[in-house]
Amino acid sequence: MNASSWYRGRTAGFWFILLIFLISVLLLFIGQTMAVLNYGFAVSIGMQEDVREISEFGVAVNRAFGASDTLVYIPLILLSIVGLILRKRWALISTACVMGISSYWTATVAFMFWYLEGVPNYSFQPGMEYWLIISFYFVFGVWGLWYLSLRGDALNR
Repeated sequence: MNASSWYRGRTAGFWFILLIFLISVLLLFIGQTMAVLNYGFAVSIGMQEDVREISEFGVAVNRAFGASDTLVYIPLILLSIVGLILRKRWALISTACVMGISSYWTATVAFMFWYLEGVPNYSFQPGMEYWLIISFYFVFGVWGLWYLSLRGDALNR
């Protein structure tokens, strides 16, 4: 494949997935990896919740999600990006993994918000922006699995 042909014949689905994956890696690194390395910094830039709203337990949960995202989710997304660009068949598997994680973790977070309401030392109330992100990534993950099932081969043409 020469440098000028890697984009020819790509479907709208390919470009949509690639765009969301690129944005996701950036957001995950800033919000999740930073929560592991320096939680206070992640709070200061608005990517994590303050300990006064979620308690020390909530901070530990957020950092655990951050560590898992850093060790599993981000590398899978990066692997998928590379594989999709290079038109590798194995990229369909890593992309399906990313889609499954996307829908699973957003469903988990949504239910956490629901079950945490009223828990002592937990006062955080997620705003509309949280529900929009949760909804988007849930739908993206489910759509992505559906798309890969029906049109996955089109991503590698």
